[in-house]
Amino acid sequence: MVKYTLDERIARARQLHKEGYNCAQCVVMVFDDIYDLDTDTAAKVSAGMGGGVGGQRQVCGTVSGMAMTLGLSQYTSPADKATTYQAVKDCSNEFTSLNGSIVCSELLKPGRKPCIELIVDAITIIDKKFR
Repeated sequence: MVKYTLDERIARARQLHKEGYNCAQCVVMVFDDIYDLDTDTAAKVSAGMGGGVGGQRQVCGTVSGMAMTLGLSQYTSPADKATTYQAVKDCSNEFTSLNGSIVCSELLKPGRKPCIELIVDAITIIDKKFR
């Protein structure tokens, strides 16, 4: 059951970001109504994905957060792997269409969107899947 509106998710993510949570955490934590995991545990399992996987500037934490959220909400057994992979690909492709890349180091170049706007993009993409 979907509990939060898109605007509520975005407002929560903005607050979490202000509190110091990383981009992956901001995405995963605001979808706590669609998977069976408390927000503290969600924060812990997504903590290492920020900054492009442990600060390495690889795959953007928002994209990792999308993948984690989709896995948490859709995966129940190995039989779900292909469906989950496709959902992650679809969301990643939509993110790339909006931002030109899913690579943190490319997204952080001067003149690009700030991280909070990438977080908003990721949340918006995932939210559509549950409406």
